[in-house]
Amino acid sequence: MVELTDISLYLPRLPESMEGVCVVHAGDLHSSSYGRREKILHRVMKQGCDLLVFSGDFCHQVRIGNLFAEGSDQRTPLPVGLSRHGYVFEPHIDEAVALCKTLLSDVTCRLGVYAVQGNHDPHAFMEKLGGLGVTVLDNQTSQVSGSNGEHFNLCGVSGYGRDASDVPGAALGIDPNLFTLAVSHYPEMAPSLAAVGADVILSGHTHGGQICLPGRRAILTHSRTGGRHAVGLNRVGDSYVYTTRGLGMSLLPIRTFCPPEIVRYTLHRGDFGKTVTSVSKLT
Repeated sequence: MVELTDISLYLPRLPESMEGVCVVHAGDLHSSSYGRREKILHRVMKQGCDLLVFSGDFCHQVRIGNLFAEGSDQRTPLPVGLSRHGYVFEPHIDEAVALCKTLLSDVTCRLGVYAVQGNHDPHAFMEKLGGLGVTVLDNQTSQVSGSNGEHFNLCGVSGYGRDASDVPGAALGIDPNLFTLAVSHYPEMAPSLAAVGADVILSGHTHGGQICLPGRRAILTHSRTGGRHAVGLNRVGDSYVYTTRGLGMSLLPIRTFCPPEIVRYTLHRGDFGKTVTSVSKLT
């Protein structure tokens, strides 16, 4: 079962022109086919949104080896072939491209579709997204303008291994006079992004733990911050950070006490305390 998390996100610094903007956030698809979870995502996308954001890890990639070897210090993508991590197979690039083509074939987002690179998304895959109408933010910021007068910064941090993440470089293009939405594959980038002025930070990578104990207590998060920012909605000063559990799975094809997730945000101007979250179960 997939959960759709709807968040009415209240932000004191949100400009009036962005009142009611709807953002759909999908992450960690790890997909090689147009299966049940992907069809549910497609259905949510077709319900409509103003902005569609992918926080990385589109590609499915199989690894046979030590479940705990990756740890929290993976600075570069795992090498394909045999290593201390076990045996890592080639990522399913063509299948992920075909999936994205299907997902985006009949979806229109007036503020655009954006993505950042995840640690399972090789450059050869990311290069193909532009032809599908997806703007890839590779440690850079784009100023987005909308038909309703919206004008804001959209900052994207690369996640092809932690060494690829360059928050200062990505922040160079931020206009400090504008509202800033940031996307980073790794949630531990949130404090740095908040420090450079990001109002909302969307991330993924952790799968919420994927294999959890009752009460959704994660055994491993593969995040340098451990449980902090590992899942769900949190605050960093005057900034919000949301880490999605994502749709897919890696290492093992199972989830326990950690259902896959799609997140939909509706932005409102107001005090943080007014923020409300609701969850729907989709089949």
